[in-house]
Amino acid sequence: RWPEALSIPDKSTDDIARAFLLGWISRFGVPEEVTSDCGTNFQSNLFSSVSKFLGAKQTRATSYHPQSNGAVERFHRHLKNVLMTHPPENWLDAPPFVLLSIRTSFKEDLATSSAELLYGSTLKLLGVFFS
Repeated sequence: RWPEALSIPDKSTDDIARAFLLGWISRFGVPEEVTSDCGTNFQSNLFSSVSKFLGAKQTRATSYHPQSNGAVERFHRHLKNVLMTHPPENWLDAPPFVLLSIRTSFKEDLATSSAELLYGSTLKLLGVFFS
């Protein structure tokens, strides 16, 4: 499990599509499938057109059955809880460091961290995580 999150100024359709292209596609390539919630910004003509142009199948997790997207919902809850420990004026800058702490956390089921699995060695961290 390798969580990703992007900071965006608001949830406008333009910002969502831009973040998808610049923050995801430019780093990981085009996914076969994009699963989103039923938010209007993901159901917009712009986001649908971008997905179709890229050849990514667009699916939606239903609000009537949130368990279908349970791992993402649990991650969102964890991310929000950690962000709440930061002052609100730092929330747009905090996600990269919060993600680093999550990725380098020991996972019992893996017997290591996600970062160590990906990189093959332990990442050197900022002392701020060890206070």
